[in-house]
Amino acid sequence: MDLGHESVLALPDISQDLIDRRIDVLFVLNLFDIPRPTVEMLRAYIAGFGVPPAIVHICLKHPLEEVGARSTEQIRETDRWMTENNISMWCMCRGSAEQSARLGLTRVFHEPLGVHRWIYTSPAQGGSVDLYKRWMSHGTPGLQRHPYAAMKGLSDTEEAEASVRDRFLYLGQGWPDHIESGREPVPPAIHRHAEAVSAAMMERPTLHRLQAMDLCGLTEWSADPAWTLDFNRAFTIAFAVENRRRFALALRSGFGEVFSLWGNGWERFGIASEPVSSAPRNAYHAAGACLDFGSLAYDTAVFPRTLEIIKRDGLPVSWRHTDTDRLFGPHEDDLTFTGAADALQILSALAGDADRRARLRSAHRDWAFEHLALTAILPRIIARLQD
Repeated sequence: MDLGHESVLALPDISQDLIDRRIDVLFVLNLFDIPRPTVEMLRAYIAGFGVPPAIVHICLKHPLEEVGARSTEQIRETDRWMTENNISMWCMCRGSAEQSARLGLTRVFHEPLGVHRWIYTSPAQGGSVDLYKRWMSHGTPGLQRHPYAAMKGLSDTEEAEASVRDRFLYLGQGWPDHIESGREPVPPAIHRHAEAVSAAMMERPTLHRLQAMDLCGLTEWSADPAWTLDFNRAFTIAFAVENRRRFALALRSGFGEVFSLWGNGWERFGIASEPVSSAPRNAYHAAGACLDFGSLAYDTAVFPRTLEIIKRDGLPVSWRHTDTDRLFGPHEDDLTFTGAADALQILSALAGDADRRARLRSAHRDWAFEHLALTAILPRIIARLQD
């Protein structure tokens, strides 16, 4: 609603009963989990109120994994269906978007995810509130605006804050069991390719995946969908998991229990951690710093976890890679590190200076809300669909 649009609706499922007006654009998180006839039926139904809507699928995985295509023919057929139904894929990672385009997915585009300061609620039956559960507009009776950080969920906020106060907090998987679950092992040759690309990107962090693949002589292979899917699985382990392992070990060694680690799979590396929980997200603001070592799926710093830290008034500190300049701007030198020794040095300086942490948190938050505002990104996407 900050965009000036008439109304906003979010639903756990598709319901025709609640769609009663013209809709120009649908943003969907799970489009490729929905049967195609259902998508086509919904689009035709909405067209009865004005025009067939454009559909934007927001990729939370690599686009190739989202569509589940392992052959050029499958990609060509999927791309045809997307074109016929005016479906595009919004990918938060430039390297993954370019990799997908090389494979033949012509309707994938790159824009970063954005941040927003506010959430909205309106009164509901029984004294509760609706949070994007029905149509809401500026004229909705009782509409209230709240800082995003006020959204706490059901966890015990005070206990969560006490558990991470002034500590260096990291939430994330140590080992992603879902990567290999129920799948054939990746061939050794592809593992070697993934390790070579990983080494190139660790040496030159400004490279994204496709640039490093070309640098390693893998341009021809990277046009094969089946090879790419296997490569991406191997690369997740060689690159993303290895980064998490090396930094977690260094920080636990350097800071002991001041380093608060939450997530599953860390026992594989002999590192003690707290169980998976959403509670610490409500306490990002209380932590000394909130760490990020990179996404499992993407080569970008601008992805959901880091943006959630900002929206909840936390101080993000990140491994410096392909687009941390876009996330941190003028504060990149103060809040990013290149290796384990650098991480220890930057965090040690922050640990001993609460005033410096507060100044950086405030300055970076204001900069990010201005330069990564969702209210600037979404109009660009909508304009793109109207070209």
